[in-house]
Amino acid sequence: MKLMDFSRLLGPFRRHSEAFSIRRRLLGLSLLAVLGGYALLIGATALLASQERRDQHRSTAASVRQVLLSRRPAPRTLDEISNALARLISPNFLGWVETDQGVPYGAAEQIRLFSIPTGVPLTRLSAQRSGLGQVSVLRFDGLIYLTSSQQIQLGARTVRLRFLEDITQKLVQQRLLLILLSVAAGIATLFTGLLLRPVLVRGLSPLRDLGLRMQTITSDTLESQRVSVQAQPRELEPIALAFNDLLDRLSASWERQRGFANGVSHELRTPISLIRNYASSLRRRSDNLSDQQAEQLALIEAEAGRMGKLVADLLALTRIDAHRTLMPFEPFDVAEAIDRVAERLRTRCHGRLRICPGATQSASTFALGDADRFEQCLVNLIENAQKYDPAAGPIQLRLDASLDRVVVHVIDSGPGVPDHEKQLIFERFGRGRNTSAIPGSGVGLAVVRALMEAMGGSVSVADGRQGGADFQLRLKGAAPLPGA
Repeated sequence: MKLMDFSRLLGPFRRHSEAFSIRRRLLGLSLLAVLGGYALLIGATALLASQERRDQHRSTAASVRQVLLSRRPAPRTLDEISNALARLISPNFLGWVETDQGVPYGAAEQIRLFSIPTGVPLTRLSAQRSGLGQVSVLRFDGLIYLTSSQQIQLGARTVRLRFLEDITQKLVQQRLLLILLSVAAGIATLFTGLLLRPVLVRGLSPLRDLGLRMQTITSDTLESQRVSVQAQPRELEPIALAFNDLLDRLSASWERQRGFANGVSHELRTPISLIRNYASSLRRRSDNLSDQQAEQLALIEAEAGRMGKLVADLLALTRIDAHRTLMPFEPFDVAEAIDRVAERLRTRCHGRLRICPGATQSASTFALGDADRFEQCLVNLIENAQKYDPAAGPIQLRLDASLDRVVVHVIDSGPGVPDHEKQLIFERFGRGRNTSAIPGSGVGLAVVRALMEAMGGSVSVADGRQGGADFQLRLKGAAPLPGA
């Protein structure tokens, strides 16, 4: 039998693991980090390339100005400067002189020598009145240029030198480089994901193994089974230590609870039996009792019987937990067990019990288990149906048997069990919300489940076809004993 409190403790973590995956989160963040790094690299490359083009253009313009100033004899007219610029021109770099009115002077020769005809009206550059040494970008007819200006002293006057550089081809090469970097980023991200996935799976496998190890811990191994701290990675050692400490405290609490229930059950069983027997004896032998006194004795006898059943159920649970209830697993006839229970309870049920024909697919109705314990489970279900049916409707017993399973149905005509309470009612001391007016301890159905699981079977509840509840006892089918 699994330790239910521990399984319930792990339940929220299981549900949370379905919605949140550490492996997926780490993998996603790692891939985002790779993509972010490449994006930063691509952005930095584009920015540095743009700054480098501007610095190179500014340096070239300053070099041309310095060459003009260092010529001997120094140029003194606009024609001399224009001719000097024509000899200094490079294939993609154009320079000319502007008059005081901003009109290009003697630039025809330079434009002719410009290897890439721009078609840019030079008068348009007069609008680009950027400061000295500042570089501006000019776009025209699908081409991109850098333009700047320098000043030079010509005798007593100052003239402006204008420069124009075609950077279209450089931008094409830069764009190609950025495309290659983007492709490399995609390939690197894919390669990183392929490498990182098995690494994460292997790295997080101790967590999965630890979870599986925790799920295997039951009440049987609660005292002995512990998680090996030495076998865990360094990061999981605190979790393993805390979990072992939790198991120690849970084991101690489990033992105290079991010992308390066992001791109390043994101590109360004898006095409760005496109270019940004396009350029954007094009620039967005293002829001079008043009606009120007889009623009070009957109440004492009924309450003592209810307390005695509660104590017996608690004792049964503690024995099952301690594995002191050793049931002989052997085939027994379920149909005969049903007949014996019906005969025993026929008077107490006031004719409400009805044995219905079931869907029997084989001549045998034998199951593997313990007949006495099975009858105890059946009695508990019948008494439960009798108690929770205020209309005193019929209680139907039906047997469905096949070669590999035997199912016994206990169907009542009560209000039924809501879906959200169909598991709760089988918990220890678990009762439905609408049963507060009906006396009960919430232990009887827990005993049924514990006994059925100890026999390798199960108990469940479903909705009856005509209302009410359909409690089902399931056992493994078995061949009859020789001579049976």
